[in-house]
Amino acid sequence: MAILTISRQFGSGAKPIGLQVASELGYEYIDRATMFKDIMSKGTRWESFAKDFDEHYPNVWERNDWSFKAFVALIQNMIFEYVQRDKVIIAGTGATFLLKGVPHVLRVRIEGSVEDRIKRIQGDQVINEGTARWIIEKIDGDMSRSMYTIYGKQWNDPGEYDRVFNTSAQTNEDIVDEIKKGLAEKEARNNEKAHNILDLRAIAAKVKAAILTDPGFTVSYLDVTPKEEGMPKYGLIVRGFVHERDDTSDIKDAVKKIAGDLPLEFGITYQMLPRFGHWDFK
Repeated sequence: MAILTISRQFGSGAKPIGLQVASELGYEYIDRATMFKDIMSKGTRWESFAKDFDEHYPNVWERNDWSFKAFVALIQNMIFEYVQRDKVIIAGTGATFLLKGVPHVLRVRIEGSVEDRIKRIQGDQVINEGTARWIIEKIDGDMSRSMYTIYGKQWNDPGEYDRVFNTSAQTNEDIVDEIKKGLAEKEARNNEKAHNILDLRAIAAKVKAAILTDPGFTVSYLDVTPKEEGMPKYGLIVRGFVHERDDTSDIKDAVKKIAGDLPLEFGITYQMLPRFGHWDFK
């Protein structure tokens, strides 16, 4: 079935909409709380990241720190695992950007006026208007910066979504109906090509998460991507920088075990001293 991702402003009332769609279509609803409950089972080292990932803006150190990069890779791998279960709704955690280009994924954004969001937040908690406004600005700002840090995308850019809804101008019932229609349209594109795109990206994410979460490897940069989108016969490209000579061959062996029969192209380079940040490979 078609997959739904939801990006939402804090206090926009997106969760009831997502839950209603899930109930009416028999979908599984996965949000940040569900995902981070699952990720904690991966080990206690990830707990501090899981507590505030969506509302956390990574500072310069965290963007370059192995643990943060490994945590992001783990989250991305889990998103693909959820999606491959079929009939799922994923709210938040960057799934909208991660799954861009997958034909049978409907990516929506749910917004609301600041005034309505303030009222909604005040209804959930005993706080004054000024505090509610500050919370909205703080969380929206942190979400936006986090998504830009990780994906290089503008979180509030309507061009990044298939549909943008406004709970201040539309009823929940109307939004639910439009989402259901959008999913039906996406279902028409749910074919072998779409699954090849999804499956190949999923294997790439699994490889990346496995390597980056292995404390035995000293990796400052790792990029695992399909050589050709949706074309398993061309396999994956694995590029990176390591700082122990043995890691070059050990990582290759680990990747081959995960990728199975997929063709692999490696560009893993040993470098004596770590260098953090993004590398452009020519």
